[in-house]
Amino acid sequence: MDEHDLIAQLESVLSEGTRKFRGIAASVLNDPEAFIRGSNSETCERLDASEPTLIRFCQAFGYRGTSEFRIDLALAHARDRRGLSAVEPLHQDRRLVNVAQKMAIADAAAQRVSSDRHLLIDSGSTAEIFARALCNSPGKTIMTASLMVAQILMDQGQHDVLLTGGRIRSEARSLTGQLIPQSLSEFHFDTFVMGADCADPGSGLSTFDEDEAVVTRALMGSARRVNGLMDQSKFGEARLHKVCKFDALDCLITDLAETSQITSELRQSGANVVLVKPALSASQ
Repeated sequence: MDEHDLIAQLESVLSEGTRKFRGIAASVLNDPEAFIRGSNSETCERLDASEPTLIRFCQAFGYRGTSEFRIDLALAHARDRRGLSAVEPLHQDRRLVNVAQKMAIADAAAQRVSSDRHLLIDSGSTAEIFARALCNSPGKTIMTASLMVAQILMDQGQHDVLLTGGRIRSEARSLTGQLIPQSLSEFHFDTFVMGADCADPGSGLSTFDEDEAVVTRALMGSARRVNGLMDQSKFGEARLHKVCKFDALDCLITDLAETSQITSELRQSGANVVLVKPALSASQ
C-alpha cells in the first residue's frame, strides 16, 4: 500500500471494520507515535488485543506484519498531513523489511570495495547487512558511526574497527553530533558506504534528523568515493533535512527495475545507477 493512503484507510475502518479493528484503528489515529514506537507486546497490552489480532489488523491493509505497517505509518506522518508531526521509523522495524533486497545490494557493494583498504560505513539496516557481507573480505581499516556495524565487523575478526565518537542515539544504536566532523579531520578513506532515510530523483537524499544530515555530509567529505545503498522502499517524498544530490554519489546501488520511471529519472539527474536483483531463495 502507498503510505500516502494509509491514514485515509485507517479512518475508513472506524465506520466499516469489526469492533476490535475499530478499536485498534482509533488508537493508531489518536496516538500514532505510541503505536510506531511501541513493541508488539506493549501495543497489545495497551489495546487489550492479542498479537495475532494485531498482525491480522496490519495484514488487512496489505502488509506482511507490524514492522512494515509501522514504517509506512511513520512515513505518512512525515508528510506532515493534518498537522501530525514527523515520527522516525524504529530501527528494529527497518531491520526486518526488504531483507532479500538489502542482501543483494550489500553483496554488490562489497564487491565494489574488495580492493579498498580504508572504509567508512554509515549506520542503518542496510549498512549492517553490508558489514556482514565483508565477512570473507581481506582485513580493512573501517570507521563507522554505528555501534551495530562495529560489533558485526569486530566479530569477523580480521578488520581494524574504529568508531567516530559522538553522542549515542540509543534507539538507532548509532553516534551523532559535532564530535564526528572533528574526528574525521584526521582521516582520509577510500570509500564511504552510505544509506538514506529517503531518496527522491528531484531533490536527492534526505533524512528526518538535522544532526544526521550534517554528519552524513561530513562523512561524504572524508572519502574519495561515495557509494549509496538504497532499496526501492527508500524512494519517496523528500524529508525535511537535505543530505545531497545524486550526482554527489559515485554510484547508487539499488533493486529498482530497469524499466522503472524512477530509474530513468535518477539517470537523468546524473546518478550512476547500478541495478541488482534479490535472490529468489533469500529471506523476505
